Order: sequence, then structure tokens, then C-alpha cells
Amino acid sequence: MKITNVHWTPVFIPIEAPLRYAYGSHPGVSRLVIEIETDEGLTGLGECYSGPSREGQLAEMKPLLIGEDPFQLERLRWKLSSPSAQKLFGNVLGYAGVEFACLDLQGKATGQPVCNLLGGRLRESVPHAGYLFYRHANAEGKGRISNTEEMVAFAKELVKRHGFETLKYKNGVLPPEEEIETFIALRETFPRHKLRLDPNAAWSVTTAVRVAQKLAPHDVEYYEDPVWGLRAMERVNAKVPFMTLASNMSIFAFEDIYPAARNNVLDVVLLDPHWYGGIARARIAAGACEMLGLDVGLHSGGEFGISQAAALHLLASIPNLSAAADSHYHHLTDDIIVGGKMKFADGGLPVPTGPGLGVELDRDKLAKYSEMARRQEMGSWIEDPMRPGVVTVQPKW
Repeated sequence: MKITNVHWTPVFIPIEAPLRYAYGSHPGVSRLVIEIETDEGLTGLGECYSGPSREGQLAEMKPLLIGEDPFQLERLRWKLSSPSAQKLFGNVLGYAGVEFACLDLQGKATGQPVCNLLGGRLRESVPHAGYLFYRHANAEGKGRISNTEEMVAFAKELVKRHGFETLKYKNGVLPPEEEIETFIALRETFPRHKLRLDPNAAWSVTTAVRVAQKLAPHDVEYYEDPVWGLRAMERVNAKVPFMTLASNMSIFAFEDIYPAARNNVLDVVLLDPHWYGGIARARIAAGACEMLGLDVGLHSGGEFGISQAAALHLLASIPNLSAAADSHYHHLTDDIIVGGKMKFADGGLPVPTGPGLGVELDRDKLAKYSEMARRQEMGSWIEDPMRPGVVTVQPKW
């Protein structure tokens, strides 16, 4: 089987209401949907982060892919995205979408789901966390979350609708004291749920330590990226050793894993098949974590159905998955796969059982949201109107 063509489509899907982070507001999700065609009539599907630089990467990769065998992943990796290219030029994000499509082709050619190509299926469904954000109101004036009462009400709605047994609370938006109060209110409302928090490295070491000390009696599942950088994370871990630390920001590449383990920086590595260069590479990273005594979870960057399926196949095959996966998926208003959005059941998503990734494109939806992408500023963060200037300047509480 040989690759005969590669093309990609910019897509933008709205979310229920604009999400607020430490560094701005997110109005929707932009992605590139990748299709790789072969001389045997099969088409593999991939998905990656959007933006002009990513499209430029794919344009450079396309002539190098024509005529190649999609089963030869190591040859393709070294040809398109060697370790130095990944670190210096960020090729890993574009290449990951290509790798998804090649694994999809392998599965379709052999009649096997991707997880079987990775060593087999250890779980039929993957538990996910309900993702709690402060939000602005949408165009209809709905969906605003700006205080403790609104956050708790939203959490109740998510748990009732999807059955989540884990909740992830995004921080770094309001002053830390207010966010501490909201976490405690969530714990009082959900005494048996796992609760985690993530300020996206917006806090100083002293603030992070103070927050950890105040939340110590309230059963934090893990504390994700309270500060920026390996050294700062190491200092937090030394000062509040009772708090489980997780990261996808300070630890986001293979070469970060060993120093993180060696220096007792954290406890849980949040993998991402995009950032690690594909599903197969992320699984190898999970194996390295297993050897070093680190647990793993999953980072989310706003996946559509193709990337969500890729993540499910990855997590189905990992033995040391200890935490419910992060996912923005329940915030999306729609999807571009046949059948629409995947359905949560008891807080989890079932691992697709069809050949390859087990999903197919809905061409009408692809056209609809591709047109929307052309009318959007692709992949941008917008200024938070309640905190002017917080796009390029990240505060340190």
C-alpha cells in the first residue's frame, strides 16, 4: 500500500460558552482534519492543532509522504519529524495528525482497531473527568459561570447528564482565595468524587504552597501545573509533599520524563498523543513512566471525534493509566464524525471497536464547520474582557 495524496481541511466548531483560562478566553475549537489516500482505495483520518504554521508543516510534509508505505511509521517519523525537528521546529504537532491517519490506514487494511495494533485492549471504556471552567455568556446570553454558586450548579448538571465521577476545576482566573472557596464548595457538594485543580502555571511558588496547605483537608486528587517549570514544580513538591502533583506543561516531551522522575518533580504525567508525536510514541512514553514509577493521565486541548478516538485507543492499551482522562469534548456543540458526538456513559467513553480509529467523517458537517473556520480567526485566544490585556501577559498571583 502506498500513499497517493494528502490533504487537510481547517474546521471550527463552537462550544457551549466561551471558556476562561489564566491567559485569555477560548471562543471555540479549531482543528485541521487530515485525510491520507492510498493506491488501494483506503483513506486514513487524522487531526491536529490548527494555525498557519501547522498548515505550513503539512505542506512541507506532503511531498515527502507521497509514495510511502503507511505501515512504515519509524521511517516516516525520522523522515518527517526527527527528535531534533520536533524540539526545534514543533513538527511534532503536524506529524501526530499524520501518524493518526497512518494508524487508521493500518487498522482498515488489517480489519483491526488501532488499540490492537498497540498491544491490545485493556479496557472497553475510558473514564473521563467533567471539565469545570469559568465561562462568559454565549451569544444567546446563556452559559455564564462567574462565581461559586454558578460553578457548583454547572458541576451538578454535568454529573447528572454524563455520570462523571471525577471533576477537574480550571483555576488561575479569579483571585486564589475565591478559587479556594469554590473548591471547598465543590468538595462539600461531591464528597465522594475525585476533584482536581489546574491553574495553568499562573501561580507563584508561594501562592501554590499556600493554596495546597489550605486545600490539604479537602482531598485533592491531584494538583496540576500550579507553577511553571521543572525547578518550580520541584520546590512545590518539596514544600507540600502530601499533595499529588501532575503536569502537561512542564513535562511535555520524552526528555522531560526522566529528570522529572529523578528529581521528584511530580507524580502524574499527563500524556497527549499530539505533543508526543502520535499514538504509538505516547504509548512508549507511558511505558517509560511505568518503568520510572510515574502514573499517567491524559491532557486535552479541545479534540474533535478523530483525536478523541485516537486518545481512546491510546488509553485502552496503557496499563498504568491511573486518572480519568481530561476532555473538552462535552463543551463542544457538535462533531464532524458520522453519528455526531460520542456519548458518555457512566462518566466514560467507549473505545471504538471498528477497524482503524473506528470513526468516519460526516461530509456535510465537515463542509459546514470548514465554512465556519473561514469566517473565524483560526485557533486564536481572545482577550478576556474582564481582564484586559491578558493574552500576551500572564499574571502571577
